[in-house]
Amino acid sequence: MLNTLGADVLLVEPIGGSSVRTLAPFAGDTPHPERSLPFVAWNRGKRSIELDLGTESGASQLTELARTADVLIESGVVDVDLAALREANPALVTISISAFGTTGPKAQWPATDLTAHAAAGQLLMTGDEDRPPVRTTEPQVFQHAAADAACAALVALAERDSSGLGQHIDISAQRSMLMATQSNVLAAPYRAPLFQRTATGHLLNGVHVQLIWPCKDGHVLVNALFGAPFAPFIKRLVEWAREDGFCGDDLVNEDWPSFGARVFGGETPIARHTYLKEVIGKVCEHRTKAELLQAALDRKLLIGPIATMEEVVENPQFAFRNFFELVTDPEISPVPFRAPGSPVHADTKYVPLGRSPRLGEHSATALRHWAPRTETPSREPGNRQAPFAGLKVLDLTWAVSGPYTARHFADYGATVIHVESTKGPDSARAVQPFLDNLALPENAAIYHNMNAGKLSLSLNMASPGGREVLDDLVAWADVLIESFSPRGRLALGLDYERLRVINPQLVMMSTCLFGQQGPMAGYAGFGNMAACLVGFFDLTGWPDRGPAGPFGAYTDYISPRYAFATLLAGLRESRATGRGQYLDFAQAESAVNFLSVAMLDYSVNGRVAARIGNDDPAMSPHGVYPCTGTDRWVAVACRDDSDWHSLAWLIGRSDLASLNNAERLERRGELNDAVAAWTGLRSPSEAEAELIAHRVPAHAVIHSPDIYSDPQLAHLGHFAEIPHPHHGSVTVEASRFGLTGTPSTISNGAPSFGLHTVDLLTETLGYDLDRIGELFSSGALD
Repeated sequence: MLNTLGADVLLVEPIGGSSVRTLAPFAGDTPHPERSLPFVAWNRGKRSIELDLGTESGASQLTELARTADVLIESGVVDVDLAALREANPALVTISISAFGTTGPKAQWPATDLTAHAAAGQLLMTGDEDRPPVRTTEPQVFQHAAADAACAALVALAERDSSGLGQHIDISAQRSMLMATQSNVLAAPYRAPLFQRTATGHLLNGVHVQLIWPCKDGHVLVNALFGAPFAPFIKRLVEWAREDGFCGDDLVNEDWPSFGARVFGGETPIARHTYLKEVIGKVCEHRTKAELLQAALDRKLLIGPIATMEEVVENPQFAFRNFFELVTDPEISPVPFRAPGSPVHADTKYVPLGRSPRLGEHSATALRHWAPRTETPSREPGNRQAPFAGLKVLDLTWAVSGPYTARHFADYGATVIHVESTKGPDSARAVQPFLDNLALPENAAIYHNMNAGKLSLSLNMASPGGREVLDDLVAWADVLIESFSPRGRLALGLDYERLRVINPQLVMMSTCLFGQQGPMAGYAGFGNMAACLVGFFDLTGWPDRGPAGPFGAYTDYISPRYAFATLLAGLRESRATGRGQYLDFAQAESAVNFLSVAMLDYSVNGRVAARIGNDDPAMSPHGVYPCTGTDRWVAVACRDDSDWHSLAWLIGRSDLASLNNAERLERRGELNDAVAAWTGLRSPSEAEAELIAHRVPAHAVIHSPDIYSDPQLAHLGHFAEIPHPHHGSVTVEASRFGLTGTPSTISNGAPSFGLHTVDLLTETLGYDLDRIGELFSSGALD
């Protein structure tokens, strides 16, 4: 991420190379340190130096590099005295990435991507109800952590601009992955029902809401969910079904905004919902994915084809935006191959990353490449301010991706104004879990979680008076973030060429699923639909069943990190040049990076990745195993022969302890059965405790109650109790960035409708009460 934004990144590798160079798949299926596609995916554009940090010479060279570096990132592979490096360079930002954080009761637990996933809630929410919870085939957890690390680095650098001082950042992969629960992690403190896993959709208040449907050439997702945000889309869908003769006027004329509440309450028979599902199934079953996608574009339907990786790479939308970079590297391919590029179109053109470095390619030049640091800190540590103190952000977004992008600014001191209206409320207000399971606009956990620390202005932006207020807010703001459709943005006058006349230094981001231009620019939808179209659904589930998909609006958990980092880079450039800029951000493109290995496997090897359940190509045993109780599980992973030897003796299968990794992969079914026989006699916590005591990576697969009481998360201060005008207080998740020098603060709970409207108009924009009264009378204000 940092490399994509223009940073010069130097990869310090041990003698013989990073262990990532040993990971499959390889280009041409030929194992070689320079042909590992995971290494290519995560290291393009970097420089490489070989250092033996166990020697005095290697440690000395690292210190010299740290004296001139801005940021140092480590993940516990080798022991590095970060405090000493910061003493040598007080401006240095150091970052540690680990499964649970570097301090606390779980800091020393052995862990893998799977076991950290088990600790983060989302795993238990994904998959078939009659099988173990299942992960996405391409590991995700540490990619979420890495994205948070990149964002945190940029926050720390923004603060360093005023203080001159660096600081340490502690990234916990568990905390990062909690974002992917879509705030269901808050179900326990909100006294709400827990989400129940089901592969084809959601189980809401005992009603099965099917989302995944078979079609002629695969599967599609249809967002036939309940509530006002989805009602217009369902109505258009059943109107189409009526044209096909699959239903009559009675279904078209249904009161869709209240349909879900009536079904849940028993006022409308469940058979009516069953009938709706039958109609949707008929619409899908005799059409192809391409036909259904075109209908979604033409008719404004919430339909997302579940794309294979081949279909992702060949998507004409990505070609239109030139998203994929053509990489020339004869070591990987005799012809240029496609790799993910930048998800943003900006005034400053993206510089392609190029190929990944050869091992030690830059060892001879690295020490003299960076200029010595000459500046000294300008402030004492005790005088440090919040990184974004004084920054002004106008938030014209809703749901998850845009609001969470804006919340990062509020967490670190910015004034963020969230604009909505009772006529067009933030759709997150209609998404469960709800406080005390009451579906009211001020009760939605996800709304509280995405909007904590913000101020609220209720404004009808489509009215003439509302447009005038909006222009004054643009003049006030340093940053504007909006998530309207391209057509809706222009209809509201949010044309950057017009707005930059009002505020020449404005940094504006438009964030939507597929960007502002191209054949899919007008595609209306949510993050679960984008997750279908970029490959996550096809790569999550079991090989003998249809796609299960990761839980929820999955790309909404990835894209805010890329969007926030892009905005910080844009702000830094704006302050250097005195000019603002417009950032056209495509959420789906950012998410492709989290499947970059599968994408490269297709681009280089022509192989279309397939879902493999919880199996891992390099580890065995590796899975989620049953425990005593209903839907209770523990995740276990053996990284190497040592882990397996300990596990084999623990479960009473010393006869298998001598198996090497290749033999274990060959016999994974037998080993899974052996592990399951042992875990099945224990509770998740009992199995976890015994496994950890024997240094075998493991974690109980937990949900909101266990997460909310997790001592590791308590140690890190992950949950924050903040004041709220209606509820007294509410619980939200704190920032995941882990800055230790200038930690985040949450000043207030997510605001109720228009809570700060009058104060903002008088104190921020300088309106008098007569003008405010006129705006209320005209309908510009709610």
